[in-house]
Amino acid sequence: MKEYRLSYYSKFKCVASDCKHTCCAGWEMCIDQTTLELYKNHNSDFSAFLDKGINYKKAKFNCQKGGRCAFLNQDGLCEIIINLGEDYLCQVCRDHPRFRSFFADRVEMGLGFCCEKAAKIVLGCQDKITLIPTKDDNATCELSFVQKNVLEFRQRVLDILQDRKTHIQDRIKNIVSLCRSEIKEENFKKILKTFLSFERIEKGWTKRLKTIKKSFSLTTDQKHDIICEQFLVNSLYRHLSDAEDTLWVRARTLACVYSWWIINSIEKIEKGQFADEFSAFCDIARQFSAEVEYSQKNLDKLYSACYKLINI
Repeated sequence: MKEYRLSYYSKFKCVASDCKHTCCAGWEMCIDQTTLELYKNHNSDFSAFLDKGINYKKAKFNCQKGGRCAFLNQDGLCEIIINLGEDYLCQVCRDHPRFRSFFADRVEMGLGFCCEKAAKIVLGCQDKITLIPTKDDNATCELSFVQKNVLEFRQRVLDILQDRKTHIQDRIKNIVSLCRSEIKEENFKKILKTFLSFERIEKGWTKRLKTIKKSFSLTTDQKHDIICEQFLVNSLYRHLSDAEDTLWVRARTLACVYSWWIINSIEKIEKGQFADEFSAFCDIARQFSAEVEYSQKNLDKLYSACYKLINI
């Protein structure tokens, strides 16, 4: 199997205690079976503390008050890393904020917006985001009919999206048309209503969504064209790989576009609250990702809502 990494990938390094929005709090952190066995069989002075912080029956970390992981100390550092090293991290903790998209012949790796550092890297990238080959075992694997169509459609969208000779608004219009849909206020309102129905981590996200109920934007300023492009490119690499068929590929593409319009609309309202517009986009994209992309239930509702906007 081949391995590809998105071209910005190597720039990421966790900022640990300097992170303002730690990934070690606010949600349930599950432990893979291999690491769980490693923890069960570990024997050192740290063992008692390790056992106290783990629910072995449910295969997850216990939480402190406020939803912080049992191993997140007051300095914002992980006690497992400090005492045992990074090799003792479970798969989820090792991977975050990375994502993997799987095809029969390859795996593609990128960074998710949920991490503030990752969001800054992706949205701040000035070069076109591309796939860089990093491994190849020379094995021959046949793509399914659906996967071939997914990759073909994705490439058509990426070609439109990364054509920097064309205004970003026209690029988005062409993508929506390719998805057999239309840019209409009533469609945006339906998607906004869907966003408001999602399960929630922070109440602040609901407040942000409600601010755009009467003040939303389906246009992107040209000065934000690269930020918009990078958000959509990264989202396409993340969300299209396991689409069920060509219609669902279109629905997922529309989901990426409408997610951008949600973020863009919030930024137009909040930009005066941040040091600069780039910081505003990064913060909104970070919260969007935490609230939407890490809940399969929310993603499925979003995909389904966008599916209904396709002219079949």
